[in-house]
Amino acid sequence: MPRLSLLLATAGLTVAVLAFPAKANALGPVDVEIGARAGLATGTLGPLGFGIGGRGGVSILGLYAGIDVIDYLGATATCGGCSSPAGEGAPVVVKQSRSALLYGFEAGYNFKISLVTIRPQLGLGNFRLSSAYGAPTPGPSASSNYVYFEPAVVGLVSLGVFFVGADVGALLLPTGPDSALTVHGQIGVTF
Repeated sequence: MPRLSLLLATAGLTVAVLAFPAKANALGPVDVEIGARAGLATGTLGPLGFGIGGRGGVSILGLYAGIDVIDYLGATATCGGCSSPAGEGAPVVVKQSRSALLYGFEAGYNFKISLVTIRPQLGLGNFRLSSAYGAPTPGPSASSNYVYFEPAVVGLVSLGVFFVGADVGALLLPTGPDSALTVHGQIGVTF
């Protein structure tokens, strides 16, 4: 009977230790982040709709470098009184459908205050925009690639090895059609 109690106590302690992992500092002042992002892009760029993606990065002594991918699933908008797609004739009602895939690099600096991390950062990469126009419905889609810059501010709250947060950025396309405001929620792990 004492053996069974010892075995159960050991098993219970093992489960408790594994259920609540602590942050490992085997890498020293290095943090690795992997997270999921979901949100919206809106502005003069046109409808991009809901976006979902992920990011991963490394922080060394507060300096952050990472990669980011997000797929804006698309939306359709109506432009009443637009010129015809060919640019001729009287104004017509045109439907515009857009979606985008954004992928690139991001770099920033972490300011930590207790469990909160504030990170000003800059993203740089490729923005693949798929657009379709038509009256009364959008026609075939055409795609274009643009270089993007995305200055942003990220706020993260640490919950053990997990984090939740949000980011707000300005998606700028220097050689493309206008810009957009981006807002995303984030959830992930740090180790």
